[in-house]
Amino acid sequence: MSTLRNQIIQSLEGLSDDSLRFILDVIQRFILPVDHSTVMQGTKRRLGSMKGQKFIADGHDIDECNDEVARLFWVDDG
Repeated sequence: MSTLRNQIIQSLEGLSDDSLRFILDVIQRFILPVDHSTVMQGTKRRLGSMKGQKFIADGHDIDECNDEVARLFWVDDG
């Protein structure tokens, strides 16, 4: 077993069950790899209060603002 693994195991010794559950939850949520193909399973939907909202006016050219957006985010064309 590696030194790092031993240090991690030693640091877990004596922690409460609540603390261990929290650490396990963090590992499962943020560290272990996720198979994204099974998470959404091909479904698309709008979230929460945005459901059914229309965000672009009829006849509006969304690319019309590209230069302004590029300036806001300091994008260099070259």
